[in-house]
Amino acid sequence: MFLLNVTCDKLQMEKEQAFEIVAKIIFDRAVQLIIGGNPAFESELVLFHIENTMTEWGYRSALVAEYCDNIKSENDNFRSMGIC
Repeated sequence: MFLLNVTCDKLQMEKEQAFEIVAKIIFDRAVQLIIGGNPAFESELVLFHIENTMTEWGYRSALVAEYCDNIKSENDNFRSMGIC
């Protein structure tokens, strides 16, 4: 029984880490777009979709939430300038 719990916990951790790795790749690309003066609206949507999927599957990640918030904030700057 103990081995099963350890294995399940490890699997859950691996899934959470997989979400975080994918979110990091998307975030890094979005940052490059923003640094280049371009909005990253699609990246924002994908990051929020990842965060919502994690929530539906019972996972929480402060890191993914931070990626979402940071990209949304930068995109909001573009929106305020009328770039949509």
